Amino acid sequence: MKEKILSLLENELPTVDFSSQFLFSEMDSLAVTTVLAILSDEYKIKLDSEDATPKNFMNIDTIVNLVQTKLNQK
Repeated sequence: MKEKILSLLENELPTVDFSSQFLFSEMDSLAVTTVLAILSDEYKIKLDSEDATPKNFMNIDTIVNLVQTKLNQK
């Protein structure tokens, strides 16, 4: 799942360094919104502004954990 998410996000946001351990601080609000929209569409889960926290966007692993948590709640 991690590789698929990383590929999706890198294709849409090529200027973002998804290997960063401080990902949230590198992204503007449009990039965060784009990530939420891409993952919502791809995994048919509900992600909204409440999910856009530094904790959830710390790095690619925390984004993957967010998606897995939402999938488990379905």
